[in-house]
Amino acid sequence: MKRKNLLLLFVISIVLLAVSCGPGKKKSEGGGEKVDTSKFPAAVKNDGKAVEGATLKVAIVKDSPLVGIFTSLYSNDAYDAVISDIFTSEQIFDTDENFEVTDTGAATLTVDIPNKKAIIKIKDNVKWSDGQPMVAEDVIYAYEVIGSKDYEGIRYDDENEKIIGMKEYHAGKADTISGIKKIDDKTVEITFTEIGQNIYTLGNGLIGQALPKHYLGDVPIKELVSSEKIRDKIIAIGPYYPVKSVQGESIELKANPHYFKGKAKIDRVTIQIVNSQTAVAALKAGEYDIAYLIPGNLYNTFKDLNNLEVLGRQELYYSYMGFKVGRFDKEKGENIVDPNAKMSDVRLRKALAYGLNVDKMLTFYHGLRERATSSVPPVFKKYFPEGLEGYPYNPEKAKQLLDEAGYKDVDGDGYREDKNGKPFEVRIAAMAGGDIAEPLSQFYIQNWKEIGIKAVLTTGRLIEFNNFYQKVDADDKDIDIYFAAWGVGTNLNPIEFSGRKSPFNRPRFASEENDRLMNEIVGEKSLSVEGYKAEAYKKWQEYYMDQAVEVPLTYRYELVPVNKRVKNFNVSYDRDKNSIHRVELTEKEPLKASK
Repeated sequence: MKRKNLLLLFVISIVLLAVSCGPGKKKSEGGGEKVDTSKFPAAVKNDGKAVEGATLKVAIVKDSPLVGIFTSLYSNDAYDAVISDIFTSEQIFDTDENFEVTDTGAATLTVDIPNKKAIIKIKDNVKWSDGQPMVAEDVIYAYEVIGSKDYEGIRYDDENEKIIGMKEYHAGKADTISGIKKIDDKTVEITFTEIGQNIYTLGNGLIGQALPKHYLGDVPIKELVSSEKIRDKIIAIGPYYPVKSVQGESIELKANPHYFKGKAKIDRVTIQIVNSQTAVAALKAGEYDIAYLIPGNLYNTFKDLNNLEVLGRQELYYSYMGFKVGRFDKEKGENIVDPNAKMSDVRLRKALAYGLNVDKMLTFYHGLRERATSSVPPVFKKYFPEGLEGYPYNPEKAKQLLDEAGYKDVDGDGYREDKNGKPFEVRIAAMAGGDIAEPLSQFYIQNWKEIGIKAVLTTGRLIEFNNFYQKVDADDKDIDIYFAAWGVGTNLNPIEFSGRKSPFNRPRFASEENDRLMNEIVGEKSLSVEGYKAEAYKKWQEYYMDQAVEVPLTYRYELVPVNKRVKNFNVSYDRDKNSIHRVELTEKEPLKASK
């Protein structure tokens, strides 16, 4: 399971890929009394009688158009993931609240540790939404797509090469992946060079999706990313499939009659992209049943609406500050550190981290965030590294580090020059979206001014979400520092987002020690030695945090406002419990607020 571009990640069903995230939202809703997050339930309370023929009306809160890629192997943000992971889906495995594979999904997983094999068995009643049975070729095809040298997505990384023959296939030296075999129409065997504990959380090179080869196979892999067949013309195995869409704005879904867990209780779903400025008014007016990805900053504006129940859970998320220290070499397929990069001096990076007053930033968020100390959110109780301090606000230490690194104010204008006495500034990229984004960027700039560093927005303004990630992923030379966020994959495999070959490694940092420590986390000892993975993860975090190339800033608690006509809705991390096909409605239309 990889990361996705999110913004955040909210997905009712567990998002098996990782994601990048968007900015905070309303400044006008910042500050005030802290929220007691323990009071938010994970499931709605509605014992009313379900009605027939009603439509589930869903809002995705986003201040720019939806990208509209609904196949997880190509999707790059969690806005699309709301649709692809909750409603349509090509996910073949279910996972529980510990993020481990269960037997309730479309396929089961059996791991043969001594022989370093995984057996994937498709259940007999699993069909695509066009009525065609899912077969072994569909599972294998997903590996062939992600491993192809023509694959245009960003999910291929070092972990995939643990599958025997994948490296040769990816290099174009083989037509098939030798370690993947069809046993029969419903069974696939995968052989690995090594197996670690994270195979049970869909790591170790395992892919949690299948792709309909009978439908996609006639499209060249290089052209898949632009094909309507992975956009609004997809077929899927989930509870719903798309029947109509307006590009970037809305999509209509119909219940999949072939869904292997049974046809959804609600036959029709409409999903609309809603601006954060108008989302609360729309909820109040009864225009929507569920609002996904609504900024927590808006909580005070919807908390007292009597037509809503607010659900919540700790999120698989952290926001962070990234420093560009290299570039991604597409030909080599790896991250290359540039020793001459403006941000190459670790003392400069640490100074800028210590120079940000994150605790003051938290006042915008009503207690729905806390200062982050590692890239492991606290929801991972087993792996959260207690005792790490992170980079608490310490402007004096920041100034000392800058002095030691040779950044000094030579001409007395209040700003430090570079090591050669020449004018120095850092160019930051931050995302547009809501009215908190601009004040936050100015907050960063002011904080750094106080330690003598001149910072400017790289384009002179904030960058729209989609363009932001295009620039960051392209290693735009006008970006020195960027502010982003991750929706975290559930197998906690750092190679997927910090590996030498990972395109998700956006700072472009790599070192032999980083490689060694990450390999310890996912190696075979993690299977045989109790507690080994947790300890190895902490050791890597201590090293990686000390490099200050990706500095975590905040963790987040996510909220989901739900109209009180909705029944059987759950935000548990158990993928089977929260399946959208069980949801019902007890009124013909969403209820309107009376206060």
